[in-house]
Amino acid sequence: MTHSTAGTARLITPMDLDGARALLESATRADGPAPLSDGLLEAAAAGTAVLVGVTVPADDEAALSAPLLGVGAAALQGDRWAAEAVVDPAHRGRGLGRLLVTALDRAAREAGGRPWFWSHGDHPAAAHMAAQSGFSRSRELLQLTTEGVPDPPEPRVPEGTVLRSVRPADAEAWARVNNAAFSWHPEQGGQDPADYRARLQDPDFDLGGVVIAEATADGRLLGFHETKMHADHPSGLRMGEVHVIGVDPQVHARGLGRALLLEGMRRLVSAGAEAIELYVESDNEKALPLYRAVGFSRTVVHVSYEPAEDPHAA
Repeated sequence: MTHSTAGTARLITPMDLDGARALLESATRADGPAPLSDGLLEAAAAGTAVLVGVTVPADDEAALSAPLLGVGAAALQGDRWAAEAVVDPAHRGRGLGRLLVTALDRAAREAGGRPWFWSHGDHPAAAHMAAQSGFSRSRELLQLTTEGVPDPPEPRVPEGTVLRSVRPADAEAWARVNNAAFSWHPEQGGQDPADYRARLQDPDFDLGGVVIAEATADGRLLGFHETKMHADHPSGLRMGEVHVIGVDPQVHARGLGRALLLEGMRRLVSAGAEAIELYVESDNEKALPLYRAVGFSRTVVHVSYEPAEDPHAA
């Protein structure tokens, strides 16, 4: 437990985080983007995240029962720790954000990681705090969204290729292509094939939500498009998501990525998506024109801040 003149920071449980739903909803209404991403919420539910909360108790004995005024989560994603934190909009400007970030940074380092903090929506207060705390702006992720329901054209599949839904037997090949396509990516690369096997064996997993590109000559998996559907989206819409598109770097089938994108979008629309979103690196000059061309327009910027080498800098 960490005390300061601003308040008290302490480790919390997934149950505590569930109890902070009103705080998260209030922050989403005030800021636009949700403050904690699905990935960290899933890690929290699985018990693999470090969770910290801040309170302003009347005294030391009341610290554990005082309401949470801010929460943060950190977890290993790929080969890098990601962290996110938020303070209730009604209690900002009191130093609770700095207390929360400092405590979460310390807790994550004690768990073995140097967390990279995300600012969803590129919040100016986050940029100010990062500069003061020794974190440097390192990566920009763009969130692109269609204006309403898109009408994607029929995909033109390259010759010698067929598009189909994923099958349980595809687990190892899917992981292989993913890891080859994203060998450079800190979160998406280096995935464990066992995780793919577990997902595909889950009876609740939607096999139709993953499009596979297969070579007709030998059945080799050439690429994939994993989609998601969000029924409880901050926008209030039934939101489809272009989650991950990957093509084997050894494949030179021109237009395969576009075909996978369009087929996944068509499936999302058929499933009732009222809009579709995706996330793309801001320097991905190859993909951005394609996404704009098929109807993605509105943009939100998410920023990742690199930690200082000095473990005490925050």
